[in-house]
Amino acid sequence: MCAEKMSAERPGVKSAAVIMHELRWRQRVLLVGGQEPRRSLRTSIFRAHGLQVDVACGLAESLPLCQRQAYDWVLLDVRSLFPGEVMDFCEELRHVTPQPRIAFFVGPPSYVSVNWPWPRDAMTEDKQEAQSAAEFEAAA
Repeated sequence: MCAEKMSAERPGVKSAAVIMHELRWRQRVLLVGGQEPRRSLRTSIFRAHGLQVDVACGLAESLPLCQRQAYDWVLLDVRSLFPGEVMDFCEELRHVTPQPRIAFFVGPPSYVSVNWPWPRDAMTEDKQEAQSAAEFEAAA
């Protein structure tokens, strides 16, 4: 129900639960960027769900991987990247065959937070994350 509600509120935006459901049917994922502890944690979570995961520290390292290997999904942690870099990368991926689907990590993962599952001021953090995502979209 939560996934349905989110998609109704923001068309075209999928919840993590919906993406994970789709990923179960996709076997090959490229995880790009982010800090090492988060990359490592995400990698172990995805592998625990039966996915084949390759990891790239940045965009420059990931493009040659995409050209050599067919990926179903490319997951980008865009918080440490400039919007122009991300847009250029996405444009380059359009020329890769078969074309992978792309998903962005735009906020801190709640499972990495010290205050998990939810800090007391979760509403404030949600608003800040939404504002950051809107600023990123506007810059792109």
